[in-house]
Amino acid sequence: MTSREHGASTRDTAAREIIAGVAFYRGEAGLKELAADLVVQLAALIEQVAAAEGRSAVEVADDLFRD
Repeated sequence: MTSREHGASTRDTAAREIIAGVAFYRGEAGLKELAADLVVQLAALIEQVAAAEGRSAVEVADDLFRD
């Protein structure tokens, strides 16, 4: 396993633990709130990157989420 793969595995594990904790303590409503907060923060970050690079937010998002 490369250090990059190990880092991704660690991030995946941490994300799953956060989600499990929110689900346990806050239930479905907590998960919905977490998802909404993450979407808002991701959109703000994409807009910041787009502004810094002189591109549109759609272009940045397309680059990030290419299949």
